[in-house]
Amino acid sequence: MKIIFDLNHPAHLNFFKYSIKKLNNKHEVLVYVLRRGKLPNIVEKELAGINYKVIGRHRGNFLSIIFEANIFKFLHLLFDIWKFRPDLGVSVGGFVLGACMKIFRKPNIQFDDDPESSNNILLEKLTSNELFIPPIEYSSRKVNYFYATKEWSYLSPNYFIPNAEVLKYYDLEPKSYIFIREVSTGSLNYLKQEKNSILYFAKDLPVDCKVLFSLEDKKTKSLYPGDWILLREPVEDIHSLIYYSKILISSGDSMAREGAVLGIPSIYCGFREMKINNFVAENGLFYRTNPDKVIHLYHKLNKNQSNIQKQEKYRNKLKEEWSDITKFIIKNVEKYE
Repeated sequence: MKIIFDLNHPAHLNFFKYSIKKLNNKHEVLVYVLRRGKLPNIVEKELAGINYKVIGRHRGNFLSIIFEANIFKFLHLLFDIWKFRPDLGVSVGGFVLGACMKIFRKPNIQFDDDPESSNNILLEKLTSNELFIPPIEYSSRKVNYFYATKEWSYLSPNYFIPNAEVLKYYDLEPKSYIFIREVSTGSLNYLKQEKNSILYFAKDLPVDCKVLFSLEDKKTKSLYPGDWILLREPVEDIHSLIYYSKILISSGDSMAREGAVLGIPSIYCGFREMKINNFVAENGLFYRTNPDKVIHLYHKLNKNQSNIQKQEKYRNKLKEEWSDITKFIIKNVEKYE
């Protein structure tokens, strides 16, 4: 079977990474990658030996999103799909591939965790054969469910084993530092969010605690404390760096959920109200608050630090309760064979 995947964001790569590798052993797989930041470089490294093509572009502004990341990409995809003749398309969080497959009367299966984006989810339902979302309250006959978060597909103990050796590069000790993530507000999901949310409380964090800093828009790095350790993409084993931190603070929702499923108290200070975040919060360790209340919450969480043994107990509990998402993806792909 000839299968195509569409990746528009590093989170999409992470979600499909293990299923792509396993499916490539039995099928002919082609991965389409959006030119967005370092994403093509990360794909080259993470999916070594798997065929991929860079199609479309995302420059972090509204016009680029509309024209380069959607309209031009759609036209380019049409031509490339006509040449490749795939049997099935697989995508997450976007409808462009599904629209192309619909034109060629070929099936496309879609994954998403953000049904609150009503326009996007409507287009996904119209252009997909099946739409899969986490077990959140959403009424639709065309929607099926997988019991976990998207982040669990690559951070479950079945697939992720932390490596403390990466800490040596940054001269860090386990549980001795804070991991901070500042997202760019140049994407559609974050256009309405205040820029540089982390700056609101950056100077109020404890000066005696090291900060490992993931900054999406590197042009703003001079605005943040100079002693923060800035990560440069592609980052070697970023999830081990999160795993061994003592607390994660993020203005982006995806990395806050990553921290939570890795067993780290994770503070999300972005503006998005998402049902999937409530689902994660019900299992503990995910905390949503406004930037002006982050410091208070940080001190509250810092008083009750968990050790790695307790952290692994939490993750194994999730493993028992949640689905193996990679197996779920492969099962639903191969039923079209």
